[in-house]
Amino acid sequence: MMTEQEHYDQIDLPLYRGEIEPLLPVQVLDFHAHIWRKQDWKEVPWDENEAGARYMVTSPDYSLEQLHADSGRIFKDRTYKAVCFGNPTPAADIEKTDSYTAAAGKSGWVYPLMLAGKGLRSGEQIEQRLIRDGFYGYKVFLNWFGNEYGTVTVEDMISGVEMQLAEKYHLVVLLHVPRSGRLADPEIQRGVQKLSRDYPHAQIVLAHCGRCYLPDEMKRAIRSIRDLSNVYMDTSMVMDPVVLQMVLEEIDSSRLLFATDFPVPAMRGRRVYVMDHWVDLVLSGNPESDFRVQSENFRATFMVYEIILAIRRAAERVKLPQQKLTAIFFENGIDVLNRVQRPAQ
Repeated sequence: MMTEQEHYDQIDLPLYRGEIEPLLPVQVLDFHAHIWRKQDWKEVPWDENEAGARYMVTSPDYSLEQLHADSGRIFKDRTYKAVCFGNPTPAADIEKTDSYTAAAGKSGWVYPLMLAGKGLRSGEQIEQRLIRDGFYGYKVFLNWFGNEYGTVTVEDMISGVEMQLAEKYHLVVLLHVPRSGRLADPEIQRGVQKLSRDYPHAQIVLAHCGRCYLPDEMKRAIRSIRDLSNVYMDTSMVMDPVVLQMVLEEIDSSRLLFATDFPVPAMRGRRVYVMDHWVDLVLSGNPESDFRVQSENFRATFMVYEIILAIRRAAERVKLPQQKLTAIFFENGIDVLNRVQRPAQ
């Protein structure tokens, strides 16, 4: 078995130099990355056997320094910047989490998002925090663990209190849509459409391409947002080229934002699907998780690279011009961030 460094030198780096690096601009913007500290969590949910908590098991410590180290190895010789936020679940102490994210925003390469959701804070509290800490918007809070969200609607997650400020300041609203049907669910589609039309200056970003990791899901989902110019999709953990091809065929490529979901895609492997659900096929040595299959019987590289290759393959299928492909990795996201009207202190 190869050591970590041998694997990096013999598999990861040659793939990066040959296939990944030529696609990337000098600066890369990751529109979806986590940073957190165990000391800012109220509990480690999988240790407490919380319902649904083993849906995605990670390390309870993933500091700004670790993100910097991982991104430095994975995006070698590129300037990495990231839209960052903490653990957006009931495991987190929200105030401590947001304070850590706000401090990271002073690093010069992090664009911080605060955790926000229905009933978490008053409008006055949110606005004060926006002014004091320089957040670019919200990561919408998930008031559940893992896959325990079968009946949740978009309206259950975020209210007019948060959205009125998003409209006022043109904030980023990064939304992980609920329900097992994801954006393919007509109820979720109606919720996203209502947010878009009621708050046309809010910049709504659907995490994980609306959680449509499978082509059949995206086929039912993508036309619901086709005419919503203030709704974007981030590519975090989306590794199926057909899914991304459908996105590029229906909406302008400027609405697709490169994203990773660090720390998860620092694993080596690939997200695949079996029948009607995704499965993370990864090399051994990672924490056990509900939809994570581990083995040593295949070659693998960082999941981040699989996301990038899926974008490239989709772009090739739709004959996307090189300039527009390159823009997915930086310009598209920066344009969104530049539209935020951050309140003055």
